[in-house]
Amino acid sequence: MSSGVAGTFGSIGRALRIAALALLHAPAVARAGDSQVQAVESPAELADRIAADERDAPEWSRAVLLRLGERDGPGDAELHFGGRFALDFNRWDRRNSNHSGFDLAALRPLFEADVNGRSQLRAELDLVGTDSKRHAYDLWVRQEFGRHLALQLGQIRVAMGSEYATREENLPLIGYGFTSYLTGRYDLGARVTVDPNAALHGELVGTLGSGFGLEGEGKDDPLLMARLTVEPLHAIGPQWLRGLYFGAAAAYQPRFRDELRVTTPLQSTVFTTGELRADRAAWALVEAGWHCGPFRLGFEGTRGVLDNVDVAGPGVKDMDELFAWTACASVLLSGDSVTWSRGRWGAFRRAPARVRPDEDAFTALRVRGVDGPIELAVRYSNADLDRDLFRNGLASYDPSTQEVRTFSANVIFHLAPGTRFQVGAVRTIADHELSTFGGANRDTSLVARFEVDF
Repeated sequence: MSSGVAGTFGSIGRALRIAALALLHAPAVARAGDSQVQAVESPAELADRIAADERDAPEWSRAVLLRLGERDGPGDAELHFGGRFALDFNRWDRRNSNHSGFDLAALRPLFEADVNGRSQLRAELDLVGTDSKRHAYDLWVRQEFGRHLALQLGQIRVAMGSEYATREENLPLIGYGFTSYLTGRYDLGARVTVDPNAALHGELVGTLGSGFGLEGEGKDDPLLMARLTVEPLHAIGPQWLRGLYFGAAAAYQPRFRDELRVTTPLQSTVFTTGELRADRAAWALVEAGWHCGPFRLGFEGTRGVLDNVDVAGPGVKDMDELFAWTACASVLLSGDSVTWSRGRWGAFRRAPARVRPDEDAFTALRVRGVDGPIELAVRYSNADLDRDLFRNGLASYDPSTQEVRTFSANVIFHLAPGTRFQVGAVRTIADHELSTFGGANRDTSLVARFEVDF
């Protein structure tokens, strides 16, 4: 990105932010009987005060479109109107069956409400409508009971690992790995979360089986899931080890009448089946990761088992070798800090603005005119699907492959809170030739994404 373009994006982001914050920081209207009206700040004074607030801001959060009210006391409510917009330019491999060009990746109006910090509502609609059900993602209400227990009801995101539990605006890569495709979903159901302390997080989830996967495919069977994450050295270890975490999750389905579908992070299909009919299904996932300052590492691996799957002719067959694993790493080229909490990655925390350039080795790598840092990220993901699915005619070697690997690399320019521009590449290597890759078993495709979360 040239310095001129970077400066333009940075100026636009700052202007939008100052305009939005001007509404939030505007002096209150004098109440009846007040003898004086508060003096109005000049634009320069307002900009200086906002800059000072930003220096003290602990977290790089999404931008503000419209927020009404503040939670200052019991019964107070806060309303948030916003959304997510993402526009992609895809440059597919020359043999790929997709056509290069622009693609509207996300257009999601968002409404959130918070009453007294204990009761929340979230409605995230989907105006693109290709990868969701009921034209919505999140549609839920949540109630906290004390400091350690909460109940969530509605259409919820069900994630067994940290990658899919992390929302797109906080993920350092475009798309998700194969573990998320095998185990992630949205569904109607309930979630109970238990947080005894800052280092331990547990959740129990039950769904009705009226959901959808990452590609919008139906998830039509009930699911029960338990998940636990822990940071064992959160408060007692040396500073550089306090970000070490571990997690495990298990899910059970009393029947299975769904398809399996796996795609690359850029949504090129590499494995698919028709409807599989099994007596039951079970999934297990283990994960580990670490973060310290601007660095992050994450690993998760999953295994799935389908019991007594109907096959052609008499009899049934167990499909017990559904494997996938994903590893990722990223670094913020600044003094900012990566965050992970309650089983998912969050917005990074800003470095103190008092750091002098000669005290920060990363400062020279910042893009001039861009308010936030540059982030570099890589990910490797592998899926190894049961050969018996092919042997029994439940999957075919085109459009599916038995084993597939992807390597992703991303550069993210954090232009302003809630605004990112990123460029990514995905290299895919399959065991078999696929029509989606033009009859080849290798594919290298590029994507550029501009996204705003507000």
